[in-house]
Amino acid sequence: MREHDYLVRKASLDDIASLSDLFLEFIGRPSNADSLKKRIEIISNNPLYFVAVACDSHKVIGTAMGIVCHDLVGNCDPFLLIENVVVLPSHRGKNAGKLLVNSLEEFGRLNNCNYAVLVSDEKRTRAHGFYQSLGYAGHAGFKKRLKSQTEG
Repeated sequence: MREHDYLVRKASLDDIASLSDLFLEFIGRPSNADSLKKRIEIISNNPLYFVAVACDSHKVIGTAMGIVCHDLVGNCDPFLLIENVVVLPSHRGKNAGKLLVNSLEEFGRLNNCNYAVLVSDEKRTRAHGFYQSLGYAGHAGFKKRLKSQTEG
């Protein structure tokens, strides 16, 4: 597979429709466009968040979100939480995901983060291989849903 040159940049309100399409691919159901727009507005003004998009020409083909979380142990440096990493199937294996994660890691370094952490569903074994190829080690992780996906 040929590697492409992608542009990675901060997401904007102009990306709402593209993000919605990506999240449909990711979770299998549409996102609430109004809520998505409100969240992008809030996140865009919060320096502890970075939503990156990867573009092929002018088309958004991937996204990932990084959140700087304050920590209270050891040297109390923050850590980076990585969420919502998704790349269109036609662009997987072509460097877009790597560039997205690298951009989040750089955001973490600029914010003095001690480490990055992410959670990947146990069934997403291809994604696990991708994360391992970027230097992430598997650890036991647990997740508990606090509200149903259908709640607003």
